[in-house]
Amino acid sequence: MTKVLGILGTSNKFGITAQMLQAVLAGAKSDGCDVEMICLADYPLEMNPSKEHNQILDQLHHKMLASECLIFATPTYWKDVSGLMKQFLDCMRSRMVRFGKKDGEMLPDLYAKKKYILLTNCYTKTLENCVTGVTDSTFIVMDRVCTTAGMELVGEAVTTNTFAMKELPDWKHAECVNLGKKIQISIEKRDFTVKRYIQLFFMLAFSTLITMGIQSLIENWLPITGFWGNYVTFVLIFFILLSVVLHYFSVKNINATNYK
Repeated sequence: MTKVLGILGTSNKFGITAQMLQAVLAGAKSDGCDVEMICLADYPLEMNPSKEHNQILDQLHHKMLASECLIFATPTYWKDVSGLMKQFLDCMRSRMVRFGKKDGEMLPDLYAKKKYILLTNCYTKTLENCVTGVTDSTFIVMDRVCTTAGMELVGEAVTTNTFAMKELPDWKHAECVNLGKKIQISIEKRDFTVKRYIQLFFMLAFSTLITMGIQSLIENWLPITGFWGNYVTFVLIFFILLSVVLHYFSVKNINATNYK
């Protein structure tokens, strides 16, 4: 079962940020995912932690590693992520990436290929946010962390004009739910791509083997010698075989689709 972890970067567990995160998790859960939410305000976060605090960071690290998708949710303060989220990302840096031995360059490691979603909100009006990009910096900070760690974006959502807002609007709630439903699809798509590459490898290996066999038989009947003679016959035979194989799988997929 796909594990999804929501990370709330605010102490307000009932605010708009939390409601957005809960809606995304609800969408993921309705699609069969195993979901969990953690509030960073419940954990002491220190850059130079004691042994006890280090164990807490390790605990968070293990929760993240056990998840196929991470959701980072934070309000936008001063055109940036909350201090709580920034502290968390700084504390987790050495766990989310590895450092190059020569120059300390940050490289993908344990989090590579994991999926992630970004959520934020702000007091700024919708049009003003579109023009001035108030929330852009918030997404850039979190996106930089995730992409450096080798993670893959599923999507992002922002709610504007949230001053005095108590409840997430229904349309925004639906948008967040739909975003959560994309998680399983994105993971299955990745698995499907890997499967296709494996199938392609065996197609090529099979076609090459048959081509070499046919070419050996032809050489017994026809006086084909030299590099270019062998090259031309190999390419022609390989092309014909590969066309037949691809046609077979294409027709098979079409028929399977039509009868679903």
